[in-house]
Amino acid sequence: MSYDWSLLGPLILLVAAAWMHGKSGPGWCRWIAVLVAANFLAVSYIVLHGVFAGSWRAIFIAVTNLIALTSSWDSIYWLREHPSVSPGRYYIWWSLFWGSLIVISLSRNLALSWLAMEFSTLTSAALIIEIGDRHSLEAAWKYIVIASVGLILGLIGIVFVYASLRYQGLSWAALDFSNLHAQYFNIAPPVRELATIFVVSGFGTKAGLVPFHTWLPDAHSEAPSPVSGLLSGILLGLSVFTIARFTIAVPTGSGALFSGPRLLTIFGTVSVVIGALALLAQHDIKRLLAYSSIEQIGIIAVAVGVGTRAAIAAALAQFVFHAVIKSSLFYGAGHLTARYGTKSIDGITDLITKSRSSAFLWTLGILALAGLPPLGLAYSEWLIMSQLWIHHSYVVVLLTSSALTLTFAALSRHLIRNLWGPAQLQDRRTPSSNQAPAQGVL
Repeated sequence: MSYDWSLLGPLILLVAAAWMHGKSGPGWCRWIAVLVAANFLAVSYIVLHGVFAGSWRAIFIAVTNLIALTSSWDSIYWLREHPSVSPGRYYIWWSLFWGSLIVISLSRNLALSWLAMEFSTLTSAALIIEIGDRHSLEAAWKYIVIASVGLILGLIGIVFVYASLRYQGLSWAALDFSNLHAQYFNIAPPVRELATIFVVSGFGTKAGLVPFHTWLPDAHSEAPSPVSGLLSGILLGLSVFTIARFTIAVPTGSGALFSGPRLLTIFGTVSVVIGALALLAQHDIKRLLAYSSIEQIGIIAVAVGVGTRAAIAAALAQFVFHAVIKSSLFYGAGHLTARYGTKSIDGITDLITKSRSSAFLWTLGILALAGLPPLGLAYSEWLIMSQLWIHHSYVVVLLTSSALTLTFAALSRHLIRNLWGPAQLQDRRTPSSNQAPAQGVL
């Protein structure tokens, strides 16, 4: 059965969201979540065999729909906490964003991946603007400008590749990953190397790899929490694997100075180190999670840079674990900021006294993100480190393992403050008076 059926869910939701535009009430939001849940069950049946077979597309579609499911249910509570946001308009943009992620997951064509990536920028930026304050507007425009400039670089690389294969007369089918792999030797090695630089840099901007990451902390901290879950958990990982599909289809050769694996290893290692260092200095709870995303995506990029079957399998495991853990933490962070009236880590304190259930869930998520065994990320990170060691990448092992240790220390420090620390200050930005506090929701 074709995976293309998975596009039906976002299309139906778009129609439903357009129909409910102008209506209000939690009942409509629950029906939307039920629709997404039904789609998840149907699509899971379609892709289940592919997931167990290790198909990238099947794994991407399954994880994307899983996080969309959790995001849709969390949206019910988030919209209740933010009554000034129009549910109809929110779900229109949400369904379009979800659809763009499905297209990226399904895509077998580099040009189509680029178009879907650019469309995801516009739809997710529209969701950030839904917050309606000056900070969200600034974050959205920064996101649009930086991501679009980065994708223009990727487009230049795509043009170089297409120009080398235009003799086939296949129109944009020449950019199918299968055709690229079959014909890559007809692309001059200097052109391949130059195109790789542009594609890695362009799509690396959407992935949030350092030094192209400057949009990410602002956008993720200002986006609605259910959207942050999709942004961080799904879009960043899909961007890295789009780069991987290109570098596998159009290899530059081991002797190339700027080969795809080498660039991914460099950018990934720097992202892990910078992301870990930034965690120490964060005071905003959602920016903390955003910088953690930079570090986690860097680890995936390093694994993809190794390029072996085992390393790719470890990268896919890292993608799945990170998607589930990080999206859950963003949902929780959104409810905590609504409950405490602040985004400051120093203001979200004494959680273990105020809500033991919330304290347990938040602790479990942070420790999983920090890589505490036997939780998921500890397993995938160990697999990645072992692959680096086997391939004698000792410098990368030293830098990434040191950064992971620093990450554990930084996240543990912030967690202790959340659980037992006394309130020291309040964020200068507090929710408006028309936002209702969360009622026991994390």
